[in-house]
Amino acid sequence: MGTKSLTRRSPKKRSRRGRRRKEERPQEILAAAFEEFAAHGYAAARLEDVAKRGGIAKGTIYLYFKHKEGLFRAVVRSLIHPVFEKLGAFVGAFSGSAEQLLGELLSLHYAQVVRNEKARAILRLLIAESGRFPQLSDIFHREIIGPGVTALRRVLEKGAASDEFRKTKIRDFPQILIAPGVLAIVWTLILGERHQLDLDAYMSAHKEFVLYGLRKSSVGGRLDVPTSEGRKVGCGAGVSLPHQRGQSLP
Repeated sequence: MGTKSLTRRSPKKRSRRGRRRKEERPQEILAAAFEEFAAHGYAAARLEDVAKRGGIAKGTIYLYFKHKEGLFRAVVRSLIHPVFEKLGAFVGAFSGSAEQLLGELLSLHYAQVVRNEKARAILRLLIAESGRFPQLSDIFHREIIGPGVTALRRVLEKGAASDEFRKTKIRDFPQILIAPGVLAIVWTLILGERHQLDLDAYMSAHKEFVLYGLRKSSVGGRLDVPTSEGRKVGCGAGVSLPHQRGQSLP
């Protein structure tokens, strides 16, 4: 009769594995919650269904999150907030020009928000349900919009101080600087697969548009604007728009 050797894990190994599992649990819950919110919206999402997706008991969720609103806040923070949380430090430490800094922030916006399928799903949910649940838009404003607007305003102030940018009303409404990016998100949500945007070319046009409105005229009244191909197109001082010549716009 042959003998069968059984290998048993030591209590120490089991304990380490259990700790790792416990540390991973919040992220697993957040992943399941995102899927549930994205599939059914905030109102229809149920914690028992989140638990089912995550392969856990419903009670386990309450060990980490007090209620559904807290869970939604954590989902937003995990998907987008880490980038926005570090914006202040990034802007403060940036050693280049204000124009370069603004370009970096816009590129970051496209990489982390516009091109981020999960971020777009959260925005779609907010558009659909923040009317009934204003606390959702409050979360988004506090966690995402607030830090973003503050960072953009600091860039405008840096550009005005270095004489790169004109002092305009845009300082009072820095969100205007990312408005084309928000439009790209809405476009993608509504028309995405049938009428896709070339986001690389679109982002380049976005930067052109923003810089044209911010830059001071250079010597001779000429304003150089970078094109998507890297060339610069100048608007001479002798060129005037119809309304500047007393004519009405068409």
